[in-house]
Amino acid sequence: MAWVHYTLRFRLLSPLHIGYRKVGNLMQTRSYVPGKVLWGALTARLTRDLGQGADGRAYQNIGKQVQDHFRFGYLWPSLDGQRLYLPWEQDDFDYLLLGSYASTALDYDRQAAEEGSLHETEFIAPVARDGRPVYLLGDLWVRDNLPPELENWRKALGRVQLGGERAYGWGRVRLESDLNAGSQSSTTVAGYSWEERADEVVICLLQGARACAHVLAAGSDAVREMVGPVEVLVGWEMNPAGGFQISQQPLVCWAPGSSVRNLQGLQQLEVLVGPFGVWKKG
Repeated sequence: MAWVHYTLRFRLLSPLHIGYRKVGNLMQTRSYVPGKVLWGALTARLTRDLGQGADGRAYQNIGKQVQDHFRFGYLWPSLDGQRLYLPWEQDDFDYLLLGSYASTALDYDRQAAEEGSLHETEFIAPVARDGRPVYLLGDLWVRDNLPPELENWRKALGRVQLGGERAYGWGRVRLESDLNAGSQSSTTVAGYSWEERADEVVICLLQGARACAHVLAAGSDAVREMVGPVEVLVGWEMNPAGGFQISQQPLVCWAPGSSVRNLQGLQQLEVLVGPFGVWKKG
């Protein structure tokens, strides 16, 4: 089965919060959408569209199929719908695109704010501070022979909601890509070339190129030819016994924005795109 590449373009319609870390009472957002977030959103939408939204095992089944048949690139902001607006390239990224919302829980017995509950949630704004609309750009690779449960993925992708605070209307997006024709490309939106090899999606990067995804930095699939900050990638996952749990296998990764170094005579670095968009040794 071959991989078909699509360039994704979403118009951000409401604030977007992608959980990162807490500093004081501020819940910070990531400046991008990891592939795992898009995987989760698509899995949830497909499962509910099949009428199985109340069945936890159905989410696990569909999620596994999406892992096997899709490869997700990270989504990054854009101010024109064509070029990425990357935080390591733009000094005004935070000023133009980030905002925050303060809220607190209420103590109804006292008719006052609940003590110690004041918090502030950071978000990527749907409209930049200078009035320009904000888009999210990224890549998607889909196998050309899908099981019946995944055949309506195009419709489902047009109805996803991303990130946190969704009950308050955050994370709404409108898909503006043509996923039926003319959206296939030989290069990613970040300018890296890619190819299919041994049933894997391979990204090819030149010396000095910056990664637009997390890259494994430890373990047997670690990519050693990188320089940059390292972070442990964790999150919530479904527990086979029911409910949710923190990641049982945290990933030590080069953070997005890390650059390719020390190729030792190689013309380019080749990495594989994992099921959740994390790059690993090719």
